[in-house]
Amino acid sequence: MKYNNHIIANFTAIIVLNLSNLYAQDSTKLCRVEMKSLIGTYSGECRNGYANGKGEAKGLDRYEGLFKNGLPNGKGIYYYNDSIYYSGNFQDGVKEGKGEIHYLRKGMSDSLLKGYWSADEYRGKKYITYSFTNNSLFDRVEINPSDNSGNILTISISGELILSELIATDGNFIRKLNTFASLNKHTVTYELSKFPIRLQAIFSNGQICNLELYKQANWKAEFFTYHLQQ
Repeated sequence: MKYNNHIIANFTAIIVLNLSNLYAQDSTKLCRVEMKSLIGTYSGECRNGYANGKGEAKGLDRYEGLFKNGLPNGKGIYYYNDSIYYSGNFQDGVKEGKGEIHYLRKGMSDSLLKGYWSADEYRGKKYITYSFTNNSLFDRVEINPSDNSGNILTISISGELILSELIATDGNFIRKLNTFASLNKHTVTYELSKFPIRLQAIFSNGQICNLELYKQANWKAEFFTYHLQQ
């Protein structure tokens, strides 16, 4: 009987060890990483079954830094291969904010690109999160994203102009949520499907403006047309 108990104990230990090795080989089953290039192994903090907090993920590429809901979010270092890596800020799995790309060259000084990214694209030495054309139509334009992620665009126009139509010119989906009109202000709210997104705004006087939003956020776009009120 004692011999059988000893065998059972050893067998149980082997099973536990094998399960531990299995989970170590594919830890994303316990703590999911949502970025395809990083799916493989993960070690670090978790929340509700997703990589959340400080951690490291290895797949085709490797990332060390902060995660949120299974995606790089916050400061981190992303290694594309042995000679190229990005160090800086991320949002929802893409480069967003200040950072730098290092190109390691054997026997030479590293090549370095510093600046700001938005929607995973290098934007230059200033943090640019959108582009807008036909600014001369308005006396003042204010376009601002929220700090956190989102997918809502609110357009407000002060003056006599009205937004007749908003079109996504890159094939993305947009949905009008509501419209509010007062004596001197017209406000329309839209839900956007993804970022970056290219939009064309058509106003009641036939004028057209183009707006491209890079950063995934809740956006507020305010247009002021004082001269039309005279």
